[in-house]
Amino acid sequence: MTALIIVINSLALYEGLLGVLYSVFFFLFSLAFLNGTILQKLFTAIVTNVVLIGVSVGVISLMSLITKDNLNSIYSQHSVNRLLTVVIGQTVLTYVLVVIRHIFNKKITFLKPKEWLLIISVFVISFVAFVAIHTSAVNIQNMKRSIIWLIIAEFCIILINIVCWYITVNVSTVRNREKELLKIAKQNEYNAQYSEIVKSQYEQTRRLRHDMKQHFIVLDRLITNQKYKEAQQLITENYKSISETDVVVDVGNDFVNAILNVKLSEAKSFGICVICSVDKSITGISSTDLCSLIGNLLDNAIEAAKQCAPDNRSIEVNMSSSGKHFKIAVRNSIPEPVLKSNYELLTTKKDKTHHGYGIKTIKFIAEKYNGTTDFYEENSTFISQITLYK
Repeated sequence: MTALIIVINSLALYEGLLGVLYSVFFFLFSLAFLNGTILQKLFTAIVTNVVLIGVSVGVISLMSLITKDNLNSIYSQHSVNRLLTVVIGQTVLTYVLVVIRHIFNKKITFLKPKEWLLIISVFVISFVAFVAIHTSAVNIQNMKRSIIWLIIAEFCIILINIVCWYITVNVSTVRNREKELLKIAKQNEYNAQYSEIVKSQYEQTRRLRHDMKQHFIVLDRLITNQKYKEAQQLITENYKSISETDVVVDVGNDFVNAILNVKLSEAKSFGICVICSVDKSITGISSTDLCSLIGNLLDNAIEAAKQCAPDNRSIEVNMSSSGKHFKIAVRNSIPEPVLKSNYELLTTKKDKTHHGYGIKTIKFIAEKYNGTTDFYEENSTFISQITLYK
C-alpha cells in the first residue's frame, strides 16, 4: 500500500481517477486474506476507497475554508497547515473505519446479489463524483463562490454515502431476521411433523395390541381344533405385519424414538445398511431440539447415501451422553467428495428459498447449547459430529 501511494503521488498532485488503483489493491488483498463472497469483497474494497477519498476531500476542503489556503497549497507545500490537515485527516479516517468495522461485526452478509450490486453502484458513482467535483475545485481556485458550492456538493455526497450505509445495515438486518424466522418456521414444521409421527405410532401400537388380542383368540381356537395349518398361516401373516412396523431403537424418549425409527426405517427402505448405537440416558436437551437435530442429520445422510451404489449404502448413528456433554455422530457413505467443491455445505437443490436450512438448523441448535459442529470426510464417508452442553 505504501509503495502504491508513493507511485501515485509521484504521478499526480491529487490522485483523482488514479485512486481506482487503491480499490484494485484492496480487492486483491481481500481475495487473498478475507472471508466472504466475491461481491462482499468487492463491496469492502470500494467502500474502503470511498471512505478514504471522502474523508480526505472533506477534511482538505474544510481546512481550505478555515485557513483561507487554496487546495494546491495544502496539497503541495510543506506547511503547518498541511501537517495539521494530514493529522486531522488520519484521525477522522481511523475513527470512521473503526465505526464501519463495528457495524461489520454485526455481519452484513444477508443481502441478495442485486442488492449488493445496487449498493456498490452507489459507492462507485460517489467515488466518480468526488473525483470530478474535487478536481474542479483544485482547478478553479480563483472562483471562491464556485469553490464553496463545490465543497457543499462534496459534503452532500458524503451524507448520501452515510445514508446508503445505514440503508445497507437496515436491509441486512431485515434479511437476517427473515432468515431467522424462516429457520424457526422450519424447526416448528419439523416439531409438528415429529409430534404427528409420535401420535401415529401410538395409535398404531394401540391398534396392533387390539388386533393381537383378537389374533390370539383365533389362534387359540385353531390350535384347540387341531387346525395347525391355518394357525401357521395366521402366525406368518401377523409376523409379516409386525416386521413392517418394526421398532429399530428405544431410548426411553417417545419423540426421539419416533424420529429415529421413522428415519432409520426410511433408510432401510432405500437399501441402506443401518447401524445405530444410542445411550438411553439422554437428558438435559429439549426433545424438540433433539428431534430437529437428529431429523436434519439423518435427512442429509439418507439423501447422500441413496445416491451411492446399492452395495455401498450405509449410515451409522452414535449418540452418547456423559457428564455435561451430549454427543451425536452420523457417518454416511457418499458417492463423491462433498467438501472440496461445497465447503459451506450449501443446498444443491434448485429451490434455494425453501431448501438449505438443514445445516443452518443443526448449527443453530449447537449454538443454542454452546456446542460445536464438525463436518469432515474420510474413506468415502461423510462424518457429522455434534457436541452439545446440557
